[in-house]
Amino acid sequence: MPDRRTKHETTRERIVDSAARLFNRHGFNAVSIDDVMADAGLTRGSFYNYFSSKTELYAQSVARVVVDAKREASNGRSATQLGPDEIVRDYLAVHHLEDIEGRYPMIGLPSDISRTDRTVRRAFESALRFMIETFEQGGGGRTKLDRKRALAIAALCVGGMVLARSIDDRELADEMREAALSLALSLGNWA
Repeated sequence: MPDRRTKHETTRERIVDSAARLFNRHGFNAVSIDDVMADAGLTRGSFYNYFSSKTELYAQSVARVVVDAKREASNGRSATQLGPDEIVRDYLAVHHLEDIEGRYPMIGLPSDISRTDRTVRRAFESALRFMIETFEQGGGGRTKLDRKRALAIAALCVGGMVLARSIDDRELADEMREAALSLALSLGNWA
């Protein structure tokens, strides 16, 4: 039985990986169960052996980001140890502009989230709360931020990258991302 359970978990993780990439690239509404399963190299028929719905799969793919960050925190250098300025720099980095399939679920179009069910919104909110709390707590010996600054920095990170990814003009996209980065670092007194 252990081999069967391991195979089931491995396949489930493969589905979540595919879903996270596709949801980040195309948004929740544009990705079908067929798309996810084909990307994972599986048939649609096996989907319901792993998830009850597309909504549950999306919630799992977003929640994984938070779980991974918390696991990293328990295994060594955590998000709070990285320092909030490093998180801002990483989040608004050029490679995240180009890596549309990357791991930050909040860069995917937030308007997609507002039209989904409660489970999906809760998973998205959990990832956003984790980011805000990380900024509030400081980290790496840095001063804690008041909540308004932490909220504003999170909004600059998410909004700056969403806008940068939403336009074709690469020069304007870079200006948008760099402006958000500069202001976020300034708000945190990390410039």
